[in-house]
Amino acid sequence: MDARMKDHPLVAIGSRNPAKTKGVRSVFPGFFPGCTFAEVATSSVVRAQPIGMRQVLSGARRRAKFALAECSADFGVGIEAGILSIAPHQHINLQIAVIVDVEGHSGTGFSCGFLIPDRFVERLRKGEGELDRYSHELTGAERISEEEGIVYHATKGRVSRLQMTEQCVSMALIPWLNRRVYDL
Repeated sequence: MDARMKDHPLVAIGSRNPAKTKGVRSVFPGFFPGCTFAEVATSSVVRAQPIGMRQVLSGARRRAKFALAECSADFGVGIEAGILSIAPHQHINLQIAVIVDVEGHSGTGFSCGFLIPDRFVERLRKGEGELDRYSHELTGAERISEEEGIVYHATKGRVSRLQMTEQCVSMALIPWLNRRVYDL
């Protein structure tokens, strides 16, 4: 393993979204003290509103790999929020993190998820904007910050988008925290 990665890794975050960048910045130092961060705009490499496991995972992976390459970093972190079908007419919104390292290893993690009304998903499939467009209709909130997200209002302040980011990033780091088991 590269000595810099062990002592002071550079973590490239594939986003400039405050919920994503703050989430990564809050999780990584607990596992890699002394790490530094770079934020990379990656909106050009992903879809606006991914729907389905393939699109959400692909978006997170693209963000991670792009950020890693752009910064010549030790880790690239990609986080993608998206909608997954779990049953006919039932869909959840969640976040997926993909972390890649300079040696080619990767980890994937998921956040908690929450149900999205089918009528919103149908609008999204028709290309009628992103989920945030329906935030007022879904939650009644007049203004929703990036850190709070729709989930904050839907859960009456119990869970935020920032917390969802922290969850999926923590889960994606498991291979590096258990190197022997994951052959890293």
